[in-house]
This record gives sequence, C-alpha cells and structure tokens, in this order.
Amino acid sequence: MTAAIEVRGLGKRRGDRWVVDDVAFAVAPGELVALVGGNGAGKSTTLAMIAGALTIDRGWVAIAGATSGTRRRVGYVPEGADPPGHLTAAELWALVGGLRGGAALPTAVADALELAPIADRRFERMSLGQRRRACLAAALIGAPPALVLDEPDNGLDAGALAAMATLLAAAAAAGAGVLIATHDPAVRAQVATRELVLDAGRLVTSPAAARP
Repeated sequence: MTAAIEVRGLGKRRGDRWVVDDVAFAVAPGELVALVGGNGAGKSTTLAMIAGALTIDRGWVAIAGATSGTRRRVGYVPEGADPPGHLTAAELWALVGGLRGGAALPTAVADALELAPIADRRFERMSLGQRRRACLAAALIGAPPALVLDEPDNGLDAGALAAMATLLAAAAAAGAGVLIATHDPAVRAQVATRELVLDAGRLVTSPAAARP
C-alpha cells in the first residue's frame, strides 16, 4: 500500500545546527498519527516541510506516492494559521477550492464546525477559535490524501474539538492519512491512534510503535 505521507531522511538546518535531523516515518491511508515533543523539538518545522510550506535541506517527502506537486495534495493548518486579515472565510475557502480543482466546502464540514455565522467575516475580526475552525475547514476541502495539522485545537471549545475529532475520523475512514501535533494529551487520545516523539529534531520512537 502506498503511504499517504512518507518522510525519509528529512532535515532542516538553521545556521550550524540541524533543527530537524534525519527524520523518517510513514503514515498509511486511514491512519491518524500524533507528532509529540516539547517546545523546540522540531514539530512545527517538520510539519511545515511535509506540507511544502518550508524548504527541505535534506531528505524527501512523498504524498500519496508523489514527491512533486505535494502542496496541493496536503490539507495543512500551520500553528500560527492566520490568513490575511482582509480575507473573509468564504474567500479563503474559494481560493483553496480553486487550487483543488474547483472543490467546494462540504456541507457536512460547514455544519459540524458551525461555519455559517463566520463565512462572510474577515479574519481580522475573528477570534482565535473562529480562525482555527475556518482554517481547518479549508484544509478539508477537496478531500486531500494527507492532512497535516499543527496545534489545530488551539482556541477551540469542547463542541468544536468534538467536531474536529469526528471530521478527522471521517477523513481517515475515506482514506486520508492524518498527522497532527498538539500539546494536549486529551486531544491526542481522542484523535490519534499512534504517536511519534521528536526530541531535539530527532525521532526517538520507533515509527511502527503503536500507543497502548
């Protein structure tokens, strides 16, 4: 089976230091994996490279077997997800949908995340939780084969967290590979079935190790 996300020898250098060093793992279609580590462990850098938002200094990433054109094949929510303030949520969704072949925001996603009240609101007028919900919705447009989510639970209330867990489970059931970073162990327990641990930019758990 072709991996939804495959990472081999991934590295990122800043100055004379490798902040991500020789990271390798795979996420299968239908799998939900949490990337765990303390502040400065390299989680956000790793996720940004996988999503194509940051250049790779060493190694490679494949999304659904392809090593090129990966950005359009990844639903990505960066840690500081903060689109240009003048955009409305609906405008962001239209832009993402255009990149994914004219796909529209699924009604089920809009309903689950209660997006109707913020669809025409500019990001500069949104709360943190509203921005996160809008960006999570954008990541799900077009059913990409990989979802890469960096602290997507920031600012979400209990209802939105439950909706996020349901939507990610549905995406995985439809064949997406889901990779999520969060500091909240309760969210990891709710969303992910396996954990990978980064420490000082290196993977310190076996990629095949399942969480008990």
